[in-house]
Order: sequence, then C-alpha cells, then structure tokens
Amino acid sequence: MKQKHFAVIGLLVAIALLFSSCMSNKDLVRTIEVSATGEVTLVPDIASFSIQVSELGKTTSEAQAFANEKMARLLSVMRANGIEEKDIKTTMLNLRPSYQWIEGKQYLEGQIASQTLSVTLRKLENLGTLIDQLGEVSGIYLNSVMLDKEDKSIGLEEARQQAVQKALSKAELYAKEARMQVGRPITISEYSTASNPYNTRQKMAMASEAAYDMATEIPAGTMTVTSTVSMVLEMY
Repeated sequence: MKQKHFAVIGLLVAIALLFSSCMSNKDLVRTIEVSATGEVTLVPDIASFSIQVSELGKTTSEAQAFANEKMARLLSVMRANGIEEKDIKTTMLNLRPSYQWIEGKQYLEGQIASQTLSVTLRKLENLGTLIDQLGEVSGIYLNSVMLDKEDKSIGLEEARQQAVQKALSKAELYAKEARMQVGRPITISEYSTASNPYNTRQKMAMASEAAYDMATEIPAGTMTVTSTVSMVLEMY
C-alpha cells in the first residue's frame, strides 16, 4: 500500500516538473541587443565668447573709471555689429587690492577693477570684423571663442533616424544568419552629442593689433551631431 502511495506521489511530481518545463519554454523570450550611430554634418551660424577688462588705479574709483571707459567702448562696438542686449551678460564683476612683492616685503600698489562679459553673436559673418574692432581697445582679454549651430533639432532628428534604421538593419542581418526573425523592440535607449568646430580657451591679450591693417579671418568649417541608439528586440 505504501509503495503504491509513493508511486502516485512520484507520478504527480513528474507531471508537475514536465508541466513547469513546458510553461518555461513557452514563456521564454529570446532577445537580441544591437546599437548603431547616425551622424549629420551642420554648418555653424553663431559664435560665443567672453571678453574681460581689468584696470589698475590708485584708488578703487579710479580703477572703476578706467574699466568703465573701456567697457563702454567694447559695448558700443558689439552693439554696432548687431549684438542684442539679451546676448550680452555680465558674468563677473570684481574690485580688489593689488600688491607687489619687493625684496620679500608686500606693498600695496593700487586697486584693480575687472568685469567679464559673456557674448553671443548671431551674425557669424561679422565675427572677423568684430574681433578686429574689439582689438582697437588695448589691454582686453578675449576668451573661449566657440562656434555653434543655434538650432540643432533637425540635424539631431535626422541622426536619430539614421541610427534607428542602422540598428534595425543590423538586427535583421543577425536574425537572418541565425535563421530567426526580428520581433518588437523591448527597450530603446539613445545618446546624442554635438561636436564644435572651433573651441579655444586660450586667453588672447589684445593690444591695438588692428594697426597692421590685416582683417581677421575665422573659417566656420562644419560640425557634426551624432545619435547612438541601443535596442533590445524580441527574436522568434
């Protein structure tokens, strides 16, 4: 009787294991993961840079007066070249004492006033002329000139489309070689970047170099936007 009872239990366990195996095979989802990159070339249409004046005076008010006079000239040049007020922003204003070390001793030599502006030029064709005219104001610093595309949305959309199509084509190729078919996407992730054709962080001290009567040329070149897409797709 006990042997018969154990046999029934063993049969039930075997049926349960078989049923579980069948269900797991039925529910098994086969996947493939692929990635691809799309790239689009764009032409820059804006420039951004920072410009700084820093003046030394015997007193703070004298240093401020010197700095304000130079800054007024710079602002006049920028406005004459079509730069709007919304594209000129003060990022730093500093008043401080300046010291000298002479034979191991520190001496107060005066006061320094400095101001830095962040500027965006939307008429890129004016950049060379603008730099030449700014250079007529001596003792300034022009920093971090960068060229960019103001609206990159169309280029990014095209790069994404390229990336998706390349990823799907890659998945179809792998599936064909494996004698399978591609199903629906399970997950999609994307990463986008934009390169800059001209980016210098070197400080350039400008001291009336426009007197050489040689116009500054700044070729705009091209820039690229890229989109990398990773996809996990069903396979059957």
